[in-house]
Amino acid sequence: MKTKIFGWLFLTTGIFSVVSSLFAWGEGWLFSLANFNSFSFILPMVDLLTTAPCSIISAYGILKQKTWAIKWGILTAGMYIFGSVLVWILIINNGFPYNLALIIPSVSGFVIASCYFYSVLFLKR
Repeated sequence: MKTKIFGWLFLTTGIFSVVSSLFAWGEGWLFSLANFNSFSFILPMVDLLTTAPCSIISAYGILKQKTWAIKWGILTAGMYIFGSVLVWILIINNGFPYNLALIIPSVSGFVIASCYFYSVLFLKR
């Protein structure tokens, strides 16, 4: 049952990743941004091209109980932690006040990844 929960969490996170990336995390349509060399373009594009597909592939593998699903889940959870820490560093660099809409996804990704790591490494199957 716990694997189904992580499968659904990865799937919803992947879908939210696609939608939020296409709208550049609230800054407008991704492909209509003026500066293609800024973090406001690069980070959503990386999120769209790496995190979203890995999340959806991991979700499929976990829900169908494939043998490779745990490895893809670990890869995806690592991406969530890296992305969360990167967002926190950018928020600290830019100073306060920060947008709460950036904190909530990064904290939820960190919590999902930490719980997945804990379930894979410490809980018996």
